[in-house]
Amino acid sequence: MIQSVKFKKIEVIKTIPMHKTVRKDIFLLFVILIIAAFVRFYHLSEMANFDFDQEYAVNFAYSVTRVFPIQLIGQPLSVEGLFMGPLYFYYLVPFFAVSGLHPLGGFAGSAVLGLITTTAYFFIGKKLFGIKAGLIAALIRSFLFTELIHDLSMTPAYACELLVLLTWWAFYKYWHGEIKNNSSDKLFPFLGFLFGLYTSIHPILFPFYLVFIILILIKRELPKLKTTVLSFIACLIPTLPLLVFEYLHQFLEVKKLFSLFTEPTSEPKNLSRLTHYLWFNLSEPQRILSLQSLPKELFSILFLGLIIFLIIKKIGVFQHNFHKIMLFTTYFVFIIYYTLFPTHVPEYYFLALTTLSLLYISAVLALLINKRAGLIVCGLLLINIIFTNSQKIYEKWTNPSLITLYHKDFIVKKILERQPKNEEFFVSYISLPGWVNGFNYLFKLYGQVPQTREASPPVYTIVIPKFLVSEKDMNFTSGNIGLILPE
Repeated sequence: MIQSVKFKKIEVIKTIPMHKTVRKDIFLLFVILIIAAFVRFYHLSEMANFDFDQEYAVNFAYSVTRVFPIQLIGQPLSVEGLFMGPLYFYYLVPFFAVSGLHPLGGFAGSAVLGLITTTAYFFIGKKLFGIKAGLIAALIRSFLFTELIHDLSMTPAYACELLVLLTWWAFYKYWHGEIKNNSSDKLFPFLGFLFGLYTSIHPILFPFYLVFIILILIKRELPKLKTTVLSFIACLIPTLPLLVFEYLHQFLEVKKLFSLFTEPTSEPKNLSRLTHYLWFNLSEPQRILSLQSLPKELFSILFLGLIIFLIIKKIGVFQHNFHKIMLFTTYFVFIIYYTLFPTHVPEYYFLALTTLSLLYISAVLALLINKRAGLIVCGLLLINIIFTNSQKIYEKWTNPSLITLYHKDFIVKKILERQPKNEEFFVSYISLPGWVNGFNYLFKLYGQVPQTREASPPVYTIVIPKFLVSEKDMNFTSGNIGLILPE
């Protein structure tokens, strides 16, 4: 009887702190998400750039809700003749519908996806590295100015972060024997679905296909035939709209891809390109964290040296082979892939590596917390990150010279306030090349579209940026946009 009573007491003592710990972590995550939501939704209209990508997204929603609900392709890619799938833009359609097809609805949807991604950093960081790393990852991402801009971009490329995190978690589960545990019946179809989603979010994640092949070669564990077939079907589901489009257009994109990789190209594939990409990805953590107090070169060397030290000494999570082998394999594959890529490679093509670097920086900071000196270093670093990024966010909030959705909407409304309905009018632009995106959709949204033939009075002139014309010659200004009314 005495032993039984003691056993019960011990059990109660152990379960209560665990329960409290879970509640505390979820509460801290909730606080982080509240902060992240405030940063993203405060002055949303003034913060949101309404340019080519964003105008395409809202026109997509307009077509779905007002013209025809089935769209087979999304936005064209930087390589002419190639398109991504439509699923990212379908995700935004309900948000546009709630806002009456105003662009602000799509920006809200983009911000919500950013909050989902921040939550994913917590849960996946927690699964891979522990609770502290998950909370640090979520906290850092909630404040980073670059992540804020990504979340308010309404651009599919920046939605890749969530897929990168989910892919990395799936790779981790496979490495740690999900097949042996008979869990591959769910894991592989899930991974197949993620692979299919790459075509509708952005093909910059395609190198993960090669990483997965290397992962299989290392582990040499294959799922059952039934699971393989289900995984293939799961991969086809999100690619189905593109496949139908290809069939209806005589496999236009397949032919373009074939010519892209077989015809000669002027894009260099030399050592300088390789070293440029290596250096860019080494210095990317310093840029995204906005750690201006440390020189880029010094930070990159210290960060790489610290990772190598942790791996050699097998400290913390870096004693596990997955983190040692697959992290460097992924960096190697992405950098070589884009070094050999036959066209120009923008910096955002390496967004997958940026996401992983943020995740592993959080893991390193979580290791530092375990020592008193490390706790001080980690605290100072987090304060620096939050302070410098908060400064950038505040400067953006208070910048009087923005050219964003709010200011474009203001100018369009000023024109329509003075323009009688059902009467023709014209709009001309004094602008720099590529600065007039967004106005056409706003006129269409409000039901008064300017004529496009040879202009005759009344002609409203939009000046963007406004320094192109003397301010005394303009009737209204908003941000960095000016308006000259008809004479």
